[in-house]
Amino acid sequence: MVSASVPQICDSFEHEALELFRDPQSGLTGAIAIHSTALGPAMGGLRLRSYPSIEEAAIDALRLARAMTYKNAAAGLALGGGKAVVIDDGRWDEHRLERWDAFAQRLNRLEGRYITAEDVGTGPADMDRLARGTRWVAGRSELGGGRGDPSSATAHTVFTAIRTAIAFRLAHLHPADVRVGVLGAGHVGGRLVDLLLDAGMSVDVADVNEAATERWAGHPRVARVGTEGFIARELDVLAPCAMGELVCVADVPHLRCAIVAGAANNPLVDELTAVALDERGILYVPDFLANCGGIIHVGGEALGTSDLETHRLIDAAEHRLQRVLRRAREEDRVPVAIAREEVETMLRGHRSRGAAPLSALAPA
Repeated sequence: MVSASVPQICDSFEHEALELFRDPQSGLTGAIAIHSTALGPAMGGLRLRSYPSIEEAAIDALRLARAMTYKNAAAGLALGGGKAVVIDDGRWDEHRLERWDAFAQRLNRLEGRYITAEDVGTGPADMDRLARGTRWVAGRSELGGGRGDPSSATAHTVFTAIRTAIAFRLAHLHPADVRVGVLGAGHVGGRLVDLLLDAGMSVDVADVNEAATERWAGHPRVARVGTEGFIARELDVLAPCAMGELVCVADVPHLRCAIVAGAANNPLVDELTAVALDERGILYVPDFLANCGGIIHVGGEALGTSDLETHRLIDAAEHRLQRVLRRAREEDRVPVAIAREEVETMLRGHRSRGAAPLSALAPA
């Protein structure tokens, strides 16, 4: 049975659909959430991680799908927002291929309303396997006919977002005087560290997997530190690049940074936290403006967008953020409120393309 809390949360986020599923043969268990198809088919990554329950997996999918609506719209893509999560039960090594085959059939049942791509725990090889059973997938490897790993594109827009935020908030500092704290040194976070170092900045880097930071051992401008208490470190920029919901209102008084901008989706628990940060003079860069490079990369694959147009949209991300920050300064408002308002105005101007009413389905 599905807990009553899941449909309630579904209603509160105004999603179009939520499907919970379990394939008895392979053991595949997870959720697909579709937040909006107002601008086009919903698109968002396929996340593989451990969850305490199917309800918790569904709630994560709902939150992430909503974020994808804002990210795709703000990036100028003809795509809505969706997300899929599958539960890591510790048996994926032995069942990975058959589970992806089962998930491909789940995608086919949605008939193109949701297009998936890689996310935490998945990669181009997984998308290649899915593509054997469904057309509703992007982020395939170059050998598999896709554009390959989108991590570099994500790291690029996060880097330009940090550079833009520094220009607005810390214009008096030379890059050599800027210290950025990168929490999470995975595919995106690791590339971001390299971009920051190339720009002459110093970096504090931490990851729950300490081995992920070893390649910077001995670098004169890198401090490899632990994750405990990381958000309270004395930094110019805090860059969350791992899981979301890192900072809540209660954490804000303990932060010692001027800017929060990173690759993580939903790094703040809620928008009240953004207000609290603003009241302390800390600039929060909306995550969906900062980390949009990856979805532009794989979205272009799904939509058949030319490489030239894809690069144009990625480069335009910095200009979109500059506009939002200027408006926020002129109107004395938090940037995330401006950014959300712009997206919601855009969504209201489009009719939903035949979206089905919300449904919360029990696992089959």
